[in-house]
Amino acid sequence: MFRIFQFKFILSICLSFLLLLVHQPLNAEDYIGGKGPVRVGVLDIKQDTNPQSRELLERHMKAYLRELSKRTHLGYEYIPVQPPEGQRMLQEGTLDLLAPVQRNGSLYPTKIYSEGYSVYGMLSLFTLPGSNLNVLDNSTMNGVTIGYVTVENNTSYIRHYVQTQGWQNVNYITYANGQNMIEALHRGEIQAAMDDGSDLLGNEIELGIVAITKCQFMALPTNQELIWELNNAILDAELKNPSFGTRLEQTYIDPAIHSIAVYAESERKFTETAPPIRIVLPGDYSPFVKSGGGIFGDIIEILGNDSGLTFELIIANNSHEAREMLKNGQADIMPCVYSGANYENPLNYTNNFLNVEYSAIVHEDNTFIGTPKTMVAPAKTPGLSEYLKKQFPEWDVIILETVEECLEAVEKHQYTIAMVPNLYLQQHNNLITRPTLKINEQYSGHIGISLMAAETTPEMLTHVLNTAIQRLSPDEVNRIIKKNSTPVINLGFLLQEYPIHLATAILFTLVILLLIGFIIHNNRETRKRNIILSEKNEELERALYEVKVLRKDRDAYKQEAETDPLTGLLNKRGIALRCQELLDKQQEGESIALLIIDLDHFKEFNDTYGHQMGDELLISFAKILKTICTDLTALGRFGGDEFMMMVTLPPESTIMDIRKQTQWLLTSIKDMMVGGHAANVTGSIGIAITKERGTSYDYLFRHADRALYKVKDAGRDGFQIYEKK
Repeated sequence: MFRIFQFKFILSICLSFLLLLVHQPLNAEDYIGGKGPVRVGVLDIKQDTNPQSRELLERHMKAYLRELSKRTHLGYEYIPVQPPEGQRMLQEGTLDLLAPVQRNGSLYPTKIYSEGYSVYGMLSLFTLPGSNLNVLDNSTMNGVTIGYVTVENNTSYIRHYVQTQGWQNVNYITYANGQNMIEALHRGEIQAAMDDGSDLLGNEIELGIVAITKCQFMALPTNQELIWELNNAILDAELKNPSFGTRLEQTYIDPAIHSIAVYAESERKFTETAPPIRIVLPGDYSPFVKSGGGIFGDIIEILGNDSGLTFELIIANNSHEAREMLKNGQADIMPCVYSGANYENPLNYTNNFLNVEYSAIVHEDNTFIGTPKTMVAPAKTPGLSEYLKKQFPEWDVIILETVEECLEAVEKHQYTIAMVPNLYLQQHNNLITRPTLKINEQYSGHIGISLMAAETTPEMLTHVLNTAIQRLSPDEVNRIIKKNSTPVINLGFLLQEYPIHLATAILFTLVILLLIGFIIHNNRETRKRNIILSEKNEELERALYEVKVLRKDRDAYKQEAETDPLTGLLNKRGIALRCQELLDKQQEGESIALLIIDLDHFKEFNDTYGHQMGDELLISFAKILKTICTDLTALGRFGGDEFMMMVTLPPESTIMDIRKQTQWLLTSIKDMMVGGHAANVTGSIGIAITKERGTSYDYLFRHADRALYKVKDAGRDGFQIYEKK
């Protein structure tokens, strides 16, 4: 009897424990499935000279793994680890993967690596505490001995970095693996070591970042199956969704590379003594060159502000005159398309500071069969003709003065293709008024614009400009393009933007003309009746207009009274009315879910970055909510950092559907960036669900509010569901 009682007691305790686990709020990184989560150790460098870039690389890795999880069905738990701690945890089995790490074949079979481009890392120079080395002071780096591991392109990376910095008499010692190199650093055999950070012992100091390079996930041979599964998912993603990786690199890797670019000491000294740099622009060519700057002028201004160079803008009449000014020493640099090696004119070119999309415009009747291959382009872009001749050697390239002349020539079948900038077409809406022309995608493409320096200019100027271009923010370039590409208001613009309004205006004009003709050819009595009818129509229009104004004022007042002015969502009063409206419309079999969302740690963010950044965070979160809004959804800001959402769910919906949606919402909150900073906020969500028609808003709100406080009591960063059967 005692044993039966004891067994029942133990069984009841176990069941109670399981029930507690089931009702615990899910963490945003928990994996709902049978395999995960995979424990990923993310290297955390103590002496970090650029935490912003490392954070971007880490966010790239997490976004890539989220895409892979669609194929592997694995969840991932990210654990920040110091280098020696990460290696130890990997050996002990408390980590499954360590990243980012450079592949080193000499460590096989003790270590295995992933394939593909799913993770990027930094190669940095490290030294020991107390060292007087400073990468911004060449006198401390001249004659230094640097160690590096001979894997991938490390030799090229370090030697190019040293050459760019202008260090003299640098010695190199190579090692088979990073552990031996770091031990040599501590023995004093080398003064600096280039490493991905995975081999550090913990007290090393980062001097500077050499390069951002492709790295891998590292694991032990015991996790071979996990690496195989990861590699298959990477390959599948690269084959079936190749643009995904490119988009991630543009979002995270490009800004990280932009962030690590610094001016070498020799470049800084050059800018201190350099005279004003004369840049010639090839005539008025909107949106690239125009009074007040244009795209070229605005970008040059940013390059000057960043580098310390002073630019003097000269506007030439055309491309030929600009070239002559550069040749005769009247100018130092100008924007130009680089066509390839030019041994007869050994000028210096920078990297591309702008990529311009060119559209190939053809006549709709042209099939390219049996016609001469002639290509025409506008003359305002220096180097474009030479570039097109090398890209399309079988075509005859002709240059005309303006884009309009090029389009007209193709329209009249004088030439086969016109290569014109897409930004110009968008600004002037040329194709709308030329319906017989169309864009040929086969010959369209992007053409890079660089800066060409005269032969007499110092080569160091090109180095400084290249560094400034590397530091040029893509967001800033896009802002400049948008600023200078305001559409020109012409017939093409009106046809594209307001076709109905324009047609209405033309039709109305014709009706008026017909009416005038009718009045002239009729007798006086007819004219009097028409005048009286016209007056009555005007009175009716005025009355209708007054009614319309009154309705508009009423609607505006109602919207203002029920709208949160900061986020544009419903306010406390408006969300209550909208929620009750959804509850009143609930159909048999439908469920209605009410979510109360609280942004955890918002006050700390507000205190750290100020109220303006806090407002931007609230606006950003409101935009996330709007992306999932439908006609059966109510969104509102209840007050402060507390938001509310009510969703009408179809009869086939399940609790798992709302859990998945809530998980996505929690992940989106964690990933929020405001003003270039990670928001570092999480979400606590209380949910109440009812299938019973006639439930009141206040009743559902109370239960959602109780669920929210259970989440907060459990440590925040999760959700809890109260369901009314």
